[in-house]
This record gives sequence, C-alpha cells and structure tokens, in this order.
Amino acid sequence: MRMATASPAQIISSKGTAWTYWNLTPGVFGEPTGTGFDYPELAVGSNSLYLSWDACWPGCPTGCNSGREVVRASLSQIQAGGTIGLGYTTPSDSGNAWGSHLSQDTGDEIFWAGHNNTSSMRIYSLKEGSNTYFWQDVGISSWSNSGLSSSTPDGQDWMNKLSGFPGNAVIGVTRTVNQVWFAWSAGTDNNFQQPHVEMVTLNIDNNNPPNLSVNQQVQVWNNSYAFGYPALATNACTNEVGMSLEGGGDGNYENHLVGFWGDFIAYITTDSNVGTTRFGDFVTIRQAPVTDANPGNLFDAFGYGLDTPGTTPDPHYVLFGRPASSCQKLQ
Repeated sequence: MRMATASPAQIISSKGTAWTYWNLTPGVFGEPTGTGFDYPELAVGSNSLYLSWDACWPGCPTGCNSGREVVRASLSQIQAGGTIGLGYTTPSDSGNAWGSHLSQDTGDEIFWAGHNNTSSMRIYSLKEGSNTYFWQDVGISSWSNSGLSSSTPDGQDWMNKLSGFPGNAVIGVTRTVNQVWFAWSAGTDNNFQQPHVEMVTLNIDNNNPPNLSVNQQVQVWNNSYAFGYPALATNACTNEVGMSLEGGGDGNYENHLVGFWGDFIAYITTDSNVGTTRFGDFVTIRQAPVTDANPGNLFDAFGYGLDTPGTTPDPHYVLFGRPASSCQKLQ
C-alpha cells in the first residue's frame, strides 16, 4: 500500500501533483515478501488516521498472516511529513472481518466487525491512547446470507460479484456519539423477497473495552427492488446517519442511491442503461468539510452506474444533506 497526503492548499497550488507519501510494504508489518494487501479503507479519528486492508490477497507466501489488518498512525506525524510510527493488529485476529470497513466519524475509538454466523457478530475496537484492541461477540436477530442475486432488464445479475466478494462483509460502519452502526448486504427469505441491507445499532459506553448492547436492528428493503453495498457516515450537525448504496433489479438497472436513515426514501443519482455481472466493490460516503456556509450538514458520497457503449462506468460524486439551518436549530 502507498499512503499519500497533501493539504487542500497544496492540492490546489500543485494541481494535485505534489504529495508526501509512504510505501507500506509487507515487511513493515512483519509479513514475508510477496504478501498481498487489498481492499483498503481509511477512517479519521480525533488524533489518528486508521487504515485497513485484507492481508495476504492475492499473494500469500509461506509464513504470511491472513485476515483483516487495521493500522493506526498519528495525524500530527503525518502532517509533519517525516518519519511516522505505525501500530497494527494481527490480521488473523480479524479473520472473520475479511472485506469489512472501518467506522467513520469515529472520534476516540475505532470499530470494525465480522460475522460469527447469521445470529452473532464479533465487534472489534481500539481506543486512542491504548495499545490493546479488543473484541466482543454480540447476538443479533438471524438474517439470510443466501440469495444475493438480482437481474437487470438485459438479464445480467448485477450482484454476481457481490455474492462472492465482499459478500456479507460489514462494509457500512459509522459512530453517532455513544452508538455505533453496522450495515451489510443480506439475502432473501420469507420476509424479504429481494436482497436487502441489514443494519444493527449498538450502544457503547466509555469503558475500555466498551460494553456493547443492541439498540436496534433495522433493514433497508423493498420487495420490488434489491439493495446492496451499504456505506454509512454521520452528519456532524444533527448526528443523523447518511447512506450511500446501490440498488436495482426486477426490471431496473443497477444505480447509485443516497439518503438519510429514517427518511425512508433513497434518491437515485445515476441513470444506468446496461447491466453487468462485474459491478460494485467501492461505494462510499464521508462527512463533507465543515465551513461557515455548510456547518456540518452535508455529505460527500461516491457511487456509479453503467452506460453504453460497452459497460462504461458512470461515476458520480454526490454532495447532499440537510439545509444549513438544521444546525442552527440545535444551537
């Protein structure tokens, strides 16, 4: 992996050509030469930058340690642009979190998760200032991990890639003060005739390790429409959870959608006109930079659709949110 940084002013003045970067090779993390790192993710805490990836894919030579690896670096050291110290987890400790993502808007503690089975999650956490990470198993309501399939009007299963990777990995995670939200793609059963998104909200306390308890388990679903690839972030203004995801099938092409949890509506941002069996991987959402005009009320989201000729990606950067006046109401 390569981690590259620049300030907004440097990006503007150099037109995106001046960066400070560090090459994060397998040897830095005690892995043998030839070990592959894949599916990277970033999250920003109060004082740290967090990185994660799947360790040992596609290359896993003799002696490599396979699983989801989480790395922590000091924001002040990154800003200084010199030598940085890295703390990192043992990948095999998070073996069931393969393909998962890190919690956004995470403050003084980072979270990630994996499934033990369809009625139990393992929640991992690392608090800033601590050199010990923990995990806790939490029981949840059972959900379906089969039936991740959805056809477009031209007969393509746009969830074909998802059903293999990242599958049911917990790829949507965000923190809202004393709660942490987890979301993943789920399948079909008697209650859900289309693939859907499962979300679990856990209460957290200030202990280290935190004591976690289920607050609610909810779904993003429609029996005429499939949903998958959920990404979550928290609005700094109102602490509402924003969503960026993909949907389609049953007479619809695959498209990117955004919305707020609780509004019970998702807005389509793309206009696909062709299907594919190789769709997905990265859909994201982040809190937009806070300014006087936009005091924490907006999100930056990324997703895409597909246009002909061929299967030409149609990526969209989407800025959405509440009116700035919504922040004023909280003051």
